[in-house]
Amino acid sequence: MAQNTPPPMPQGQPHVMPQAQMAAPQQTQQFPPPGQQAQQQFPAPGHQAPYPPVGQSQVGGQVGGGNAGFGRVLLSEWTKIRTVRSTMWTLVVMVLLILGLGVLLAGTVSPDADDDYVSIALIGVIVAQLAAATLGVLTISAEYTTGMIRTTLTAYPRRLQVLVAKGVVFAGLMFVVGVITMGVTAVLGKAMLTSRIGDSTAEVDLFRSVVGGSLYLAVIGLFGLGLGVLLRHSAGAITALMGAILLPMIIGPFLPHSVGEKVMEYSPMFALGKLIGGGGDNGGPGPWPSLLLIAAYAALALIAGGVRMRSRDV
Repeated sequence: MAQNTPPPMPQGQPHVMPQAQMAAPQQTQQFPPPGQQAQQQFPAPGHQAPYPPVGQSQVGGQVGGGNAGFGRVLLSEWTKIRTVRSTMWTLVVMVLLILGLGVLLAGTVSPDADDDYVSIALIGVIVAQLAAATLGVLTISAEYTTGMIRTTLTAYPRRLQVLVAKGVVFAGLMFVVGVITMGVTAVLGKAMLTSRIGDSTAEVDLFRSVVGGSLYLAVIGLFGLGLGVLLRHSAGAITALMGAILLPMIIGPFLPHSVGEKVMEYSPMFALGKLIGGGGDNGGPGPWPSLLLIAAYAALALIAGGVRMRSRDV
């Protein structure tokens, strides 16, 4: 009677695993699970990627310390002031006032022989100073209006150095433009008057008129810059500045004689007249002391503005 028995296993042959079971361990080693791969690429919640320290951020291929340097701040302020349309238009107006009025007066007036021809040619500076003062206000107040001051102080938190950089750039620009414009106007005006009327017997100090007048434009602009950072409002700062320039000469004649004279003698307009008008013995300080007095006014405004800039947030 036959019995159903399973066939015997062949002897001497190795046990072969299925191909799927053999490939599984290799596939696990080459391709990790999706969860594990995501954990390697992205940090876990609550942990931060290893960023470099803030004080060693790389700028321009070099490791910097977060301080752009005062030279970079000057370059930044120069870029801002020369790329703003109001700056160019104000400078154009100032140049046209100085040069245009000088040539117009030189071609139409008939001065006496003892008049200073240079002071006649530079009479336009009296009006052009208003443009210079307004530009000084807008140099800082426009940044408060647009909010650009936040970006500036975030990039360079040393606020007083930012204010100093603005003042240096603005004063340098006004002085250079003033020297070139007033120098050309003085030479043209004197040549036109000399050819029409003859030489003047008045003592002419071209250096005082041109260089002193240019320094005055820079100083009166710094006065406006100080008021702009102090008040932080364009209209208010310009109004206050116009009052400081024009009001003493308007109300001075209506005040008591001694008081009215002092008010006019220590005003910005009187100082400008001393610088370009011959500096005669008509009372008050001389041309250069008058310029130093206006510089003191500008310094007080800048110091007050700097204190507010440091003590209050933008």
